[in-house]
Amino acid sequence: MLHRPIVTDIAIGERLSTPRRRGAIPAFVHPVLAQLVVLAVAALLAFAPAGAAWAQTSPEQQAVQEKLEGQRAVVDSVEAALGREGLRSVDLDELRNRLDPVRGTLSEGIAALDPLLANLNHRVKEIGAKPAADAPPEEPSITREREALTARASELDAVLKQARLLKVRADQLSDSITSRRRALFTDTLLARSYSVLDPTLWLQAAAALPVELRGVHYLLNDWTAYANGRMSAWGQAGVALGALAISILVIMVQRMFARPLHRTDLREGEPLPRLKACGLSALVALLRMVAAPAAAFAVVALFNAFDLLPDRVNEIAQGVLLAITVVAVGRGLLDGALAPGEPRRRAVPLSEEMAGLIYGNAATGLWIIAAATVLSTLHRALVAPVPLTVATSAAMSLGLMLVAWRAMRALNAEMGDGDGEAGEDGKAEAKPSSSTLQWIKLPFWVLNVIIAAALIGGYVSFAGFLSSRALVAVVMAGALYLVVALINAFFIDAVASGPRARHLAKTIGVRPASLELLAILVAGVLKAVAVVVMLVLVVGTFGTSTADLRDLVSRITFGFTIGTSTITIGDVLSAVLFLAIGIVIARAVQRWFAVAILPKTAFDPGLQNSIATIIGYIGSIAVIAMAMGQLGLNLENIALVAGALSVGIGFGLQSIVSNFVSGLILLAERPIRVGDTISVKGEEGYVRRISVRATEIETFDRAAVLIPNSDLITGMVKNFTHANTTGRVIVAVNVAYDADADEVRDILIGCACDHPQVLQSPPPRVFLMAFGDSYLKFELRCVVANVDYALTVKSDLHFAVLDRLKAAKIGIPYTPWSVYRGGGIGPTGVPDTRDDAKDADDTKGADDA
Repeated sequence: MLHRPIVTDIAIGERLSTPRRRGAIPAFVHPVLAQLVVLAVAALLAFAPAGAAWAQTSPEQQAVQEKLEGQRAVVDSVEAALGREGLRSVDLDELRNRLDPVRGTLSEGIAALDPLLANLNHRVKEIGAKPAADAPPEEPSITREREALTARASELDAVLKQARLLKVRADQLSDSITSRRRALFTDTLLARSYSVLDPTLWLQAAAALPVELRGVHYLLNDWTAYANGRMSAWGQAGVALGALAISILVIMVQRMFARPLHRTDLREGEPLPRLKACGLSALVALLRMVAAPAAAFAVVALFNAFDLLPDRVNEIAQGVLLAITVVAVGRGLLDGALAPGEPRRRAVPLSEEMAGLIYGNAATGLWIIAAATVLSTLHRALVAPVPLTVATSAAMSLGLMLVAWRAMRALNAEMGDGDGEAGEDGKAEAKPSSSTLQWIKLPFWVLNVIIAAALIGGYVSFAGFLSSRALVAVVMAGALYLVVALINAFFIDAVASGPRARHLAKTIGVRPASLELLAILVAGVLKAVAVVVMLVLVVGTFGTSTADLRDLVSRITFGFTIGTSTITIGDVLSAVLFLAIGIVIARAVQRWFAVAILPKTAFDPGLQNSIATIIGYIGSIAVIAMAMGQLGLNLENIALVAGALSVGIGFGLQSIVSNFVSGLILLAERPIRVGDTISVKGEEGYVRRISVRATEIETFDRAAVLIPNSDLITGMVKNFTHANTTGRVIVAVNVAYDADADEVRDILIGCACDHPQVLQSPPPRVFLMAFGDSYLKFELRCVVANVDYALTVKSDLHFAVLDRLKAAKIGIPYTPWSVYRGGGIGPTGVPDTRDDAKDADDTKGADDA
């Protein structure tokens, strides 16, 4: 740094000493001025890194800065629009559609700037703080670097704070839109109008019909004038012919693809394989769902392309499109699930009569909803009187209620009550029935009663909502059954256990058991997703949502206050419902793991039971915590109350807590596993189940004994199969003194070696244990593969030894009967062992052997 000015000064001096040229420095410039210029240039060069660091801005920061103003303008416009009164649901949805992209862009920008700011702060922290006044000065480059990084961090932090503040405003506006949407839906749904028993409703609706018809006439005239102003009559005819051609083409294509799927051989014969049947049903459903809506959308798009539809006609056309879509999608899903007339591909296990009955009534209900949709759209476009709109909704609800009533009566007649006509064998023949439909009778009758009460009470909108949702639920239930059957057929039947499962496992390089486990897991996840989608479609169609329904329940129920928390009856009911459903789901997940997942693994049954039990308890605890959160209860406060109560009730719950902790230890440490043979407190048997409170033991006489877990942890437990299932068998034999001891030994070892249950490693051994008064005492000791069959093996060895000793003419002296637990000698000199206490299990051991 010190050499730079000197060299520059010399160069300038040389240029000054040369003759004056065009553009050169004048000779009368003082050398001091030249030195000042050199110093200024040197200073600029010295501070160049800091300036570059200050000017350096990341592309992410520039992108966020450039978009902030536009996004702020959008947020301001949405906020101003929300301040207006009389916003409809369509207006609120439009505001949400304008606001959601801004929220997404802001979230992405904040996520991109956060790491940059953290990196700058980390670099500043690595450089360290500015030295104190009395500390030695630091290098100027370090100071400049700190100042540059601090400036960049401050600028980036300012941009990030602006983005976050705007994001908070956007989120608050989104919550306001949701609240307005819920309030609007609830107010509309609970608006009380005319009762269906009020003659004024029907008289005013009848009086409004001529007005509606005149409106339709004027609308058609306006449409004609509008179309004539856009195109000649020949051109309109050409467009109409084009629309007709499109419709015919779509219908022909649909029939061309559907003809192979509706073969006559599907009506009779043996059922198809599940995968093929579900695949055919899914294709049929897809074709029927797509054809009519595609043709209708193409026709409307064609008319709009030539600008032949005015605004009001276009609004009515959208209603017609919605009606066509409702009928086509509903009938397609019903046809795919129920397959009326084609029992071989039917996914739902119903008889032909029941399938046709449900399909016919559901299709009628869909046509009623479609007609009500078209009429409602027409009323809205023509600004029809309120009584006519209410009468249309009431007529739809009455029609759907009558269809449901007729369907329930027909189903009851089809199912029968168990009494039928006598058959050829004299027994009563029950009518076709299905347990799948038994549980829906009461809910549908209750729903019909509620709809009737709402119609009589004047809550026509609420009645229309319930009746239409019930029909949607029926259609979605059939679709869900078809989807679940298709998932099971593909993943369970074809991938996991089909004839090509082994080849597929070899192709992808996994074991067949692993492939089966993976297929079951994927099937479970897909079925859970299908259930969630079905619930969303049932609850969230026609412009409503789950939050709307929950807000509705909260609005129509009363509440009470506990401290600073207000709890409504709706909250309590929703929490109880959530708890019940959550516990059922938790138990279902636990059972699914215990039955479908864990048996496919290499875990032993004890570990499988431990994992399933832990999953069940974790799921139950999580559901209880979430249900308490539904009530607005703070878990920390509950923990404090529980801690205070534990001091007073600790002594009363000491044994329960001890058993609970001991159960957790048993499940985690697993000194005792399901299937082990144990002896504790004089009870012997097999471990059947381990819970967090007690362990269930099945004794050898088939009695169930519950042992507290604390006894298994703190007491002495004999586990016969903890390390392995092998066990030792001792056969004692007394022979006369004149017998050949070597021959006796060979006979005993031969009997043991010939038995299939006796292990050869370690080999059987014979010991001469004692010299009695009139006999020699021998013991045959061998090891069996499964201790559960020890009594059977001992009995077999007794028979074999007795036969061979008799064949060898070796005498067995008589000994009076005496049995001692410590090893007494019986009539054949057999000492008592653990198996003598299992005499009641002799039959099982012999049968199992």
